[in-house]
Amino acid sequence: MSINSREDANKYYQMINGLVDDYIDKWKIRPSNLKRYLQPGSERFNKFLERNKLNDIKGASIILRDVIDDRVHLESDGVVTFESFKILESNEFKIHSMKQCLYKGIERSTIEMEKVLADYFDTNLGSISVADSEKHIFKLDDWEGEDRKVVIYSQEEMDVIKFNILDFIYEELSKKIIQVTESIEVELESIIDYDMFLSKSEVKFDKDVVVSIVTDCLEFEFEGESKDYFIWIS
Repeated sequence: MSINSREDANKYYQMINGLVDDYIDKWKIRPSNLKRYLQPGSERFNKFLERNKLNDIKGASIILRDVIDDRVHLESDGVVTFESFKILESNEFKIHSMKQCLYKGIERSTIEMEKVLADYFDTNLGSISVADSEKHIFKLDDWEGEDRKVVIYSQEEMDVIKFNILDFIYEELSKKIIQVTESIEVELESIIDYDMFLSKSEVKFDKDVVVSIVTDCLEFEFEGESKDYFIWIS
């Protein structure tokens, strides 16, 4: 099915606008960060279309990209109402712990992850069961009859987690106040530029660093990589 008229386009723009607003509200994501969570052309972007039965609509992906760009520009240009600004600055839209970085914006586990785990551990799907879909925790019945817990994230999800970590660190840094003298103090929030912080930190927080942080947060042992997936085991 294709979008063939202005009426069709208006209908789908209205629909996708609503879906993106729901996504922002569900995950408490700032509009300016949407491209990290729904990178155009990514698996997550395509799943968004599929989940909302838009993947067979020719032109829907273009509209979704336009809507995401529009949300990003509205916030970056300061075109938000006072009430909207208060909501975006509320605690709900902030990450409050390093462990929360593993879950914010991360959708439920998939059957594909079960297949990857079965291949990696050389077992059948019957030996893999979901323990916590939201936290990507699976139970693995190994050959010795012992139940073990396994966590798995895709490469795209690791990218989301990485930026969650950077957002959390930036928020924590912004709270710091340097006491220069008894009468003079400097709030770091006023001198640390967010975009500059990201550009400098993104290089330093490479794959190995992110894996190490996730390992510490999970308190699992990092098992390895397979087919663009990262696996931890208890």
